[in-house]
Amino acid sequence: MFSKHSDNPVSFKSSWKTEQQLAEGGTQTEEVGQEEAECQVMSLIEAGVQTEEEEPPNFDNQEYDEASLAEFLQRITPKVLQELDRQNRSRAFDGFLLMREEETSQVKLMHTLRWSNRDAEGFVSSIDWSCTGSVIAVAYGWSSHDDWCDHKSAVAIWNINRSDFDAKQPERVIDVSSCVASLAFHPTNPAVFAIGTFNGEVLVYDLVHVEDVVPMATGDCGGGSVTTLLWVDSAIGRVSATRSSSTIVATTSTGYILEWTLNITKQELQLKSGFMLQGQDVPRSIRTQVDESSGVGIATASFNSEDKTLFVLGAEVGGMFLCSTAREVPTGVEFAGIGLKKCVTSVLAPHTGRVITAECSPHHRNAILSAASDNEIRLYSLLQPNKPVSVIYSEQNISCAHWSLSRPLGVAVGLVTGQVVLYDFGLKNCEPSLTLPAAEKPSPITTTAFNKKNMALIAAGDQLGRVSLWQLPNSAVSPTPTELSTLFTLLGNLAE
Repeated sequence: MFSKHSDNPVSFKSSWKTEQQLAEGGTQTEEVGQEEAECQVMSLIEAGVQTEEEEPPNFDNQEYDEASLAEFLQRITPKVLQELDRQNRSRAFDGFLLMREEETSQVKLMHTLRWSNRDAEGFVSSIDWSCTGSVIAVAYGWSSHDDWCDHKSAVAIWNINRSDFDAKQPERVIDVSSCVASLAFHPTNPAVFAIGTFNGEVLVYDLVHVEDVVPMATGDCGGGSVTTLLWVDSAIGRVSATRSSSTIVATTSTGYILEWTLNITKQELQLKSGFMLQGQDVPRSIRTQVDESSGVGIATASFNSEDKTLFVLGAEVGGMFLCSTAREVPTGVEFAGIGLKKCVTSVLAPHTGRVITAECSPHHRNAILSAASDNEIRLYSLLQPNKPVSVIYSEQNISCAHWSLSRPLGVAVGLVTGQVVLYDFGLKNCEPSLTLPAAEKPSPITTTAFNKKNMALIAAGDQLGRVSLWQLPNSAVSPTPTELSTLFTLLGNLAE
């Protein structure tokens, strides 16, 4: 059961740690070689030449036979004048284009401006170009209003000459608390523009202050929609006045014509004077109001290109009125503490529908353009206000019309079919001289505007919020040699 046990120890050598062996080695790169070389620029030699100086001929003391010269001029002058007059009436080169003009002889769609954040129901209510022709402002509005406007609108601004120009993304967007009914850039300051709202506000903005989203000056027109904004005194030529202060005239749907003074330095808009279009001013044939002292809605207005005291009004009832700021007859109506005065001096032959455009010509002081919902485009003369001197009837409904800035007889007309047509009052067939096609998805044209610098560029806004920028051909921009004289003849004022 029990046996002997040996206590002799048993051992083994540990192997968890071994001795490390080290070895040394080295490398060396090859020696880098260097070389030097010299070069020299080419030598230049200058030389000069000089022409021989010649004495100019002296005709001061030339002898001639005065009697013979007088007899020659008396004999030849009638024939020269007769030939010049014949050439002036000639239409031989009316359709002639120089070779350098061939590239611009076709209509071209340059851009289509779209603002992606626009409300789906908003349409282009107004367009205007800056005085430099680089910036275009597009205002939006809504067509349906029961009473007070509570829509959120905006003005989108593009600079078409910027390198990062994007037709689908405006450079700047200014939010407005109600629909924008009218818009106008300052004629000499490209950074300043004014907008008129449906709720009767006049808001003036300065684009120099990039981060400011509030207007620098505001005015209240009494609640009626501001249908037209017109900068007046800057066109008279007082450059110093236009930089520090300017006059802006606003017309309203309540019949007010309000004259505001804008002090750009102080950023103030002050009411200077006012006028009113009343029911008693409207011809009885189209008068719809019982109260003759109440205001008549003004749809459009324009000042004379030469005499800034004269202007024309187009009423919503179809009336056309010649007016003057020099009248001092009170109406008995006050607004903002200022007594409103009468302004109508005479009445033009009225339309049978709402006046869409009443615009003084930029080429002749006596020419007036009008267009109305009766689809008539008329040319009036201040010397013959009782009837138009020329009428063009449109087979399609008219939405807007404007004088061409370069052609005395040219008119651009927007149609509800989505087209823009150009008419020429000098053509007897009354057919469009040029038609700008509608977009792939046609929509009624709401407003048009010619570029003030590049007069071959026209913008057209539509009901879907798009703005098409068209490059017109030279034939639609360059006036013919006899065009201005033809306008004089139509106005019955050739002797002026």
